[in-house]
Amino acid sequence: MNLTLPEKERIQALIEEGVTRSADRLGKLSRTQWGVMSSSTNEMPVVRLLSWFHREKGEHLAACLRASSDIPMETVLIYSGKGAAALTDAVTRPWADQMKRLPNLVDLTIGEVSNILAQSVIGALADQFGQTVILSVPDVRRGPKADLLAVALEGYDGRRDVILMSHVELYSNDLAADCSMVLIVDSDALRTLVRAQPV
Repeated sequence: MNLTLPEKERIQALIEEGVTRSADRLGKLSRTQWGVMSSSTNEMPVVRLLSWFHREKGEHLAACLRASSDIPMETVLIYSGKGAAALTDAVTRPWADQMKRLPNLVDLTIGEVSNILAQSVIGALADQFGQTVILSVPDVRRGPKADLLAVALEGYDGRRDVILMSHVELYSNDLAADCSMVLIVDSDALRTLVRAQPV
């Protein structure tokens, strides 16, 4: 599927709106003010994306959320190990004493942050097009960035699906972290949604 420039701009604007929505929810979760920005949303060939991610070494964390309702899709958010740890410290700071005993605190926190981001983005798309999208519970994994994406791509069908990638930046006080957000969407559903609305 090749989106036209107006269609790409429309989808990018909705993704940016959803990412911005997540700032309030993150603020309530961590009792501090957050800024969240999305940039460089692009339709990506799978081979190029895997090659690009393969260059980024070190352990990463990925949270995968799936939807099979009106807009079949998979949302993958991938963080560097260092970024995930810093993000966890910032989000859990108000409850640090109680939560430091949890052995998988980083995984739990990344799952929750990813859930907020994904729900906000998918919510913006669903609201715009009057659809219902229910995402699964986040599945959090660790490993090399390209390997994590490859797991998420197990159900990918190049004849049917389109891949959108967006760079997301999160910042609060002395924290700056980022993640790669990849949306794997049924192209017919996306085409129907986008072209049914004026651009």
